[in-house]
Amino acid sequence: MQENISLKIIPKELKWVLLVLLSIFLLVLTISEGLEIKDKLKSKETITFSGEGKSIGVPDIASITLSVLAEKMTAKETMTENAKITNEVIKFVKEAGIDEKDVKTQSFTLSPRYDWVKGERIFKGYQLTSSLTVKIRDLEKISDIIDGAVSRGANQVGDIQFVIDDPEKLKEEARNKAIETASEKAQSIAKATGLKLGKIVSFSEAITPLEYPSPYYLEGMKEGAAGGRISPEIEKGSQEIEVNVSLTFELK
Repeated sequence: MQENISLKIIPKELKWVLLVLLSIFLLVLTISEGLEIKDKLKSKETITFSGEGKSIGVPDIASITLSVLAEKMTAKETMTENAKITNEVIKFVKEAGIDEKDVKTQSFTLSPRYDWVKGERIFKGYQLTSSLTVKIRDLEKISDIIDGAVSRGANQVGDIQFVIDDPEKLKEEARNKAIETASEKAQSIAKATGLKLGKIVSFSEAITPLEYPSPYYLEGMKEGAAGGRISPEIEKGSQEIEVNVSLTFELK
């Protein structure tokens, strides 16, 4: 009786053993294939070439700051005086062709004034400085706008900066030059050495920021020999951008 029972159980146990062994074999096969593919990917050789591209642009927008300083004994008088002059400056700037969106209040600072007399602090009233940032898109008007703003009461003109309205076009131009340089270098070296280049597998770039002229600051205006104001000559110069790229090719 015991022999009959054991004969029935053994085939079933062997069946499960075989299934377990088969599962282990398939798992080992899958892992080995994965490692083989990974090794193949790692074994692919690459080569990297770099290129540099530069592009020069001429600024097409000027940004200037016009400030009005008013001093009176009371805060109300000071604010009224400052607002009167500032409004005249804004009116002139708009009449000169500057769009409303290109005129913005940058700062508004009211503070008391004091003098020291024999060690005693004496109140001297208030001073208010308000500043406007003005974008000038017609660069031929810069000197005229400065002259006109000062004539209407602006007593500080500063932070004159020249910028390019759309720097992305300049970046794209420099990038294309850099890619062309790197590609030509790759083809030249491949031809000379017998290397066979495949597809590009990696790309990187570094962009040097645009170089802007130093801010220009002007306090008031100089008087000419006949008593008239002399508008300053302001050079806008040029701006250069540099892009460096790296192209990594797969070797066949």
